[in-house]
Amino acid sequence: MKQGWTGVVLAGGKSLRMGSDKALIEIEGRTMLDRALDLLDPHCAEVLVIGEQEKYGSVGPFVIADEWPGKGPLGGIATAMRYASNDKLLVIACDMPHLNARLFDLIKTNLGQFTDAVVPRHDGLIEPLAAAYNRSAQPSFRRCVELDVLKMSDALSQVRTSYMEVLPGRDGWPAGLFRNINSPTDL
Repeated sequence: MKQGWTGVVLAGGKSLRMGSDKALIEIEGRTMLDRALDLLDPHCAEVLVIGEQEKYGSVGPFVIADEWPGKGPLGGIATAMRYASNDKLLVIACDMPHLNARLFDLIKTNLGQFTDAVVPRHDGLIEPLAAAYNRSAQPSFRRCVELDVLKMSDALSQVRTSYMEVLPGRDGWPAGLFRNINSPTDL
């Protein structure tokens, strides 16, 4: 089910708490960016990296500069929607190394023609950086960025969003499924 899907790795961000670029931090001999690319590759016909070409260009020609640097993940997702070859996007942050194929299959299956976004939810939290999006959300997302409405939950309220309960540590899901790496103590 790779056909028709573009994978997107969001590699921007300032990495202030980490003290160095999170995407280039190694875990078990692989950078977090390379690990994210490896996670998406079996699920998507195309994979894009949204980030600085000077920093990440060595991973391939599919590194695209964020149209709205400093506007957070929403700007990166809107940028990806502009450049993706496919209407369906599987979007992940580079600092979530424990995402898995079961999650990707589930959110991809739930992105239908009447849905703009499928976002996992657990314990009152949403995970918009491990989600599926349809290009149909692009006009709303771009408008949000232009108006400086950058909170993902606010942008998701502007489109047809389906939330899926995915409870880490229960129902066969790994406890650290959505754990992200923000500081050296998280490694």
